Amino acid sequence: MKTQTPYRSRALIFLLVAGIAAAFALYTHHVWEDYYITYRSSKNLATGHGLVFNWGDRLHTFTSPLGVLLPAVASLLTFNSSDAAALWIFRLMSCFALGGAALLILRLTESLRYARLTAILMIGWLALDSKLVDFAINGMETAFLILFLTYTLWAHLTPGPKAWRHLGIAWAGLMWSRPDSFIYIGLIGAGIWLFNDPARTGANRRQLLVTFVRAGLVTTALYLPWLLFCWGYYGTPIPHTITAKSGIGDPRTLVGLFKTVANLPFSAWTGTGSMEATFLPAYYMIGGWPAYLVQAARGLAIFCSLLWVVPFLRMETRATSLAFFGAHAYLSYYPYFPFPWYIPSTTLLAIYCLGSLLAQGLAVAEDWKKLHATSLRPNQVLSFALVVVGIILAANIWTTWQSARLFAAQQRYVEDGNRRKIGEWLHANGQPGDAVFMEPLGYIGFFSGLKTYDFPGMSSREMVAARKKVGVSWAKLIVELRPQWVVLRPSEVQRVSQEDYDLLTSDYQPAKEFSVAEQLDSLDIHGLPYLQFDAKFTVFKRLPPNSRLAPVSDTSPFPINQVQIDNKSVTLAHAPSTLVRAVPLSAQKATVQFGFVPTAYTEADHQTDGAIFSVELMVGNRITVLATRTLTPATNPADRGLQSFTFELPGGPDPARLFLKADPKGTMERDWTCWGEVVFQ
Repeated sequence: MKTQTPYRSRALIFLLVAGIAAAFALYTHHVWEDYYITYRSSKNLATGHGLVFNWGDRLHTFTSPLGVLLPAVASLLTFNSSDAAALWIFRLMSCFALGGAALLILRLTESLRYARLTAILMIGWLALDSKLVDFAINGMETAFLILFLTYTLWAHLTPGPKAWRHLGIAWAGLMWSRPDSFIYIGLIGAGIWLFNDPARTGANRRQLLVTFVRAGLVTTALYLPWLLFCWGYYGTPIPHTITAKSGIGDPRTLVGLFKTVANLPFSAWTGTGSMEATFLPAYYMIGGWPAYLVQAARGLAIFCSLLWVVPFLRMETRATSLAFFGAHAYLSYYPYFPFPWYIPSTTLLAIYCLGSLLAQGLAVAEDWKKLHATSLRPNQVLSFALVVVGIILAANIWTTWQSARLFAAQQRYVEDGNRRKIGEWLHANGQPGDAVFMEPLGYIGFFSGLKTYDFPGMSSREMVAARKKVGVSWAKLIVELRPQWVVLRPSEVQRVSQEDYDLLTSDYQPAKEFSVAEQLDSLDIHGLPYLQFDAKFTVFKRLPPNSRLAPVSDTSPFPINQVQIDNKSVTLAHAPSTLVRAVPLSAQKATVQFGFVPTAYTEADHQTDGAIFSVELMVGNRITVLATRTLTPATNPADRGLQSFTFELPGGPDPARLFLKADPKGTMERDWTCWGEVVFQ
């Protein structure tokens, strides 16, 4: 006789799981970058402009059918009057989907007669995993993927005359959630068939194949209309997001895949694959998380990935372990980077795999108790299981709370405080027909409303064509595409300048800087380096042909390098030298540090006799000296260390450059001068 949880208890579980996700959303207000990529198409559909990113351009710029259609429905429910309200409607849909997945797990544990502690572990883990919760509320399709993945497991393990129908609907739901779900469909089906236990599935292997074929026909009937629509509307059923990401990195081959499979457990331990990410926060690899957390996650993931080779374990344990292993082989090899929104589906497989392992262990302890009523071993096993479950759930609570703090800060400072403002500024300062080049497409693309040349080209067929023509050099792509605007992080400015030194100083001019670096530096949260990666952006504007500056480069008699002085990074350029810096069009004031490296004046036998530092402003052909000072650090201690210039800028619409010059006072000996970064205001 199956024990079923009372209706009120089931309703409470549903509301609790959905409520935890909703509370996470209320605290963080987190909206993932990719949501706004998709929502731009959703809103265009809702407002009658078609399912397109740019009006009139039928390009398939999203991946998930449900991920684009449900936000469009949400927008319609607001009468297209509020993007914020549409987001919250979609969030509530996702929260309910996550709650539905919890109920399916509960029903499956009851059907398979798992101990209650197993249901507590699996549902608690589902509700408290940091990535599962975050991607259920931040605008991604993850909650629906998890719902239909759980439905798939339930359909496989709940025998009955309608099992093939349930399985077909579940598979179709997966495909509507993410088109690459056929990988999970195949992996789970292969595991169920390979390790089949008729007591669990109610069928032998031949009957399972018949079930799979009938389910596949249902899936085809439910998903084929979408494929036909895409083929007719876009000219291809393959999303452009997949096309854009292909061709980055080394070519993918079967030999490379086999090597990945063979090395998968080892790569997980060294952090070179996707597997260790299963139980860790998004972008943990950038830094700021405890090392012991990473090591524990690696060990648990490797353990889970190898359970399918143990012959005496239950079928569902081995099947989900095999699917977990295969999914990470795919994610470790085919995508050029294991993005965190790919991982929650593998986390669910791991949760079910480890939960079913716990259920088998508790069942063995219960059988032992029946045979040996006076034995203490069953109680010891139960106590150990309680401790393990407690540790796992406590670790998830801590990690999710710390992730909530991180994502709340990300939304406040990086997303709303930086990237959204960039998009709004471009919308206010750009012209119809302008295009913008950048990597982070979501916020900037949505709030600017401009034509976008994003790298690698998810919204732009022009970018993909340019990549095929000139490669992945950003400087060459900018020259090829000639966008009116370019938005770059500091590391990207350096990358473009290394590829084409004069491009950002002759053809483009800094228009405005956006930085929240100081605010982020004051935070005390785990994962902070992830936020610091997006702390600063510079918007460059393309200059008209008649006002472009002649190319000019930094000069120095010796190689120019970066060094540290007083814990600050500075540019070392031996005098006589000139460093060239473009002036943002909006800048009214600037500060720059300068000086000598200590070895220029600390060695008794070889010391500098000083240098003359000056800052000159060049507008057109006119040069103005803004500041000048002579330093003699060998004889004047006050001239040692970094000094500072602060000066006013005239402003105006004309492009301008600063020349940071250091000239020898007398001889050139030991004139190791340096300049800090120019801070514009």
